Parts: sequence; C-alpha cells; structure tokens
Amino acid sequence: RVKKRGDESDPLPNDAFIEWASDRGQVLSRTIRGVMLYGDALRVLARLEGVADDELEALVSSKFEFVVTCQIYGKLKASAKPDDKWKAQCIDAMRHRFAANLKIAYVETVGSDNSSVLLGVDPATHAERVLYKVKLPGNPIIGEGTPENQNHAIIFTRGESMQTLDMNQDHYMG
Repeated sequence: RVKKRGDESDPLPNDAFIEWASDRGQVLSRTIRGVMLYGDALRVLARLEGVADDELEALVSSKFEFVVTCQIYGKLKASAKPDDKWKAQCIDAMRHRFAANLKIAYVETVGSDNSSVLLGVDPATHAERVLYKVKLPGNPIIGEGTPENQNHAIIFTRGESMQTLDMNQDHYMG
C-alpha cells in the first residue's frame, strides 16, 4: 500500500505514514487521538442540543482542554539525534492537528534554572505560542517520573474536574 520510498511516480505520503507509525509505535499518539474524541463527543452533544455553529468551538473549549505533560519535549526538540527530533516533530504534528484543545507542558532547563512551559497553537493561524512559562524552585523531577511530571503541569489546568491518565490508555467514541 505504501510503495517504495523514493518512487517519484507514487511518492510516500509522509504525513499519513508518520501518523500510522506513531499510532503503532508511540502510545502517546494513540492516547491523544483517543482522548481528543471527548471534544468530538461534546460537539455532537452541543449540535443535538441546538447550539449554533458559530458558538460551538467556544463552548467546547470552555468545557474541555487536554494538557499533555511531556517533561522531555524540550530535550527532544533540541537534540542532535534524528530519532529524538522525529519524536518532537510527531508531538508538534499532534499539537497542530488538535490545535483548539491540546496543549503541551514540559520542563525547560536553562543553566540551573527550571521552568514549566505550556505550549499551544493558535487554532486560526496555526502559529506556535508559549502560553505560560513559570519559573520553578528546582528540578521538579526528583523521584517517580509520572506523578512528578503531572505535578509540574497542574498549574496549567482549570475547571471543576480533572482526569489524569498514563499514556498507555486508548479511547474510542462510544
């Protein structure tokens, strides 16, 4: 189905190939794709309740936001290794695909200073945006990775309820 890479008459659809590989090799991609179905479910429910199309995205954004805490995103992006850069590019592709509701939080280390950074994408222009940057008193990752990874990003969440997931969970529309 994919053909050979470099076949000029039928080139490899790079974006489709990256998405396919990410969904099978990166459990983060599967988790994000699945959790973003919450937003789709809210859109369906709002349409059934008669919400006007011009108010739909504002309503969904007020009810649903997904913050992914990827503590090593900054290191992946700055790495010289092609594999690390590819992982950062896949995360960036997901941020652009789900620009309205997906944010990425990571720990940025410059010298001895650590900051928790929240990245977003403008849904209209797809411009990259640093939404918040909070200086931390030290390195937040000193013991168990997952809970501390979630703790550094909790300052970026809002609302009455919050759900935390590990990245090995998948979701479906039903």
